[in-house]
Amino acid sequence: MTLVDDSADSLLPDWAPDDEVAVLTQTTLSVGDTAQSIDAIKQRFPSAVVRNDICYATTNRQFAVTEMAVMVDLVLVIGAVNSSNCNRLREVAASHGVPSYLINGPEEIEASWLDGVSKVGITSGASTPEVLVESVISALAPDKVTMLSGVEEDVSFTLPRELR
Repeated sequence: MTLVDDSADSLLPDWAPDDEVAVLTQTTLSVGDTAQSIDAIKQRFPSAVVRNDICYATTNRQFAVTEMAVMVDLVLVIGAVNSSNCNRLREVAASHGVPSYLINGPEEIEASWLDGVSKVGITSGASTPEVLVESVISALAPDKVTMLSGVEEDVSFTLPRELR
């Protein structure tokens, strides 16, 4: 097993192009960065088998932030600073040239961030409690919220036998 954490060709293993290769990904990686890495792997190892392991909620939120970033002047990502998912969301927004901050609640919003800002995009990590999102909305402008439609997440999981 070899860990590849970048799409740089020099970081790929020096195996023969026809070697059997399987690709697994961390569930909370950036969708865009992962695609670049997979493209590099597929160029070097054309028969590589790629399994899409990125969490559906992570994927959906990253795509939503990409769409939202072009509509707003600032993005606030609500969630824990140690959350890979939340950090990726902030990075995705920032990669589109939008000032972006990861906060855990409204008390962390700095007034200077809002100078000259007319539209604020708000998103959250998959496990961020809704009450935190609502508290940030209430602190900013609860009467001026425009909800963007996203992918309907109707995924359900079966409990393991031991827990049923």
